[in-house]
Amino acid sequence: MLIHADADAFFASVAARDDPTLRGRPFVVAWEVVACASYEARALGVHSGMPVRQAQRVAPGLVVVGLDHESVVAASEDLFAAFRSVTSWVEPGSMEEAFLDVRPQGLDAVETARALRERVRDEVGLAVSMGVGTTKLMAKVASRRAKPDGMVVISQGEDRAVRRALRIDELWGIGREKAAILAAQGVRVVADLDGREVRELRPIVGTMVARRLAAIVAGTDDATIRIPGQRRTAGAERTIAPATRSRSTVEEVFGGVVRSALGRMPAGTEVTRVDVEVRFDDGGATSRSGRLDVPTATPDELTAHAHRLLVGTAYEEDGRGVSVVGVALSLRPARTDPDQLLLPW
Repeated sequence: MLIHADADAFFASVAARDDPTLRGRPFVVAWEVVACASYEARALGVHSGMPVRQAQRVAPGLVVVGLDHESVVAASEDLFAAFRSVTSWVEPGSMEEAFLDVRPQGLDAVETARALRERVRDEVGLAVSMGVGTTKLMAKVASRRAKPDGMVVISQGEDRAVRRALRIDELWGIGREKAAILAAQGVRVVADLDGREVRELRPIVGTMVARRLAAIVAGTDDATIRIPGQRRTAGAERTIAPATRSRSTVEEVFGGVVRSALGRMPAGTEVTRVDVEVRFDDGGATSRSGRLDVPTATPDELTAHAHRLLVGTAYEEDGRGVSVVGVALSLRPARTDPDQLLLPW
């Protein structure tokens, strides 16, 4: 059995932990666009990706706070330190979630997950929802059902019935586009895939997704924890719907994208290059890249550099509607000694 641990409303939870006056109130962590909404704000219809002005119309009196980058990174480090205190088999999904395998330590997954929830609450000050299942998919489905601040176990005996009832758009890694294509073929839940072979699905969704769907139906999907090497990139992108030619809208959304990417930088790294991509409503795209003369982890410097690259794409003069903006940061270990040579990484 595997564990999927996922901190609830991470950015908002860190903000409320650090500022108790926010607890129980509808608030968002945002810049021009909502990065994370508290559960109280979500109950009023506010969600991530929503422009702040729209969120304030949806929820009058909504409190808006900025992201404390240092506090968020420290909370992520503390969270993963707690994970790795029980097992070295930890596969990060993001800075606030991970899969854990405690079988090599001879531990019971259910008891470990229960104890780990309490430990993180006491030591880190955050609520973490836990899912336990036979595969990564089942563990992630369980943690989603556990939110907020809960724990769900999908046992081996329950696995088959749960997976057969899953909607295709609930399947981790399938995506909305592929789910819509399958729905048009009459496949809306996993049980609808009975009798569908890989060779039949391949022309519809491609080889990789076809094989993944077949494995899900058979219950042989991924149950292997992969310990990653050190990250070389951090990035984010966001869709603008409907597509727009408005510079202010593009810059608002892009600002949130840059801050999301910065929030995903592992501690102890710095940025050597920034890549910016703009996609248009006709499917076309343009991009700009810029290597930093002096690598840095300073958010203001990186934000300014990214915005210069955005302007350099000339999206405003292009005339097409902008549908997606994205940024990728190339990383290396931070140099602590100016005379120290860095090993290849």
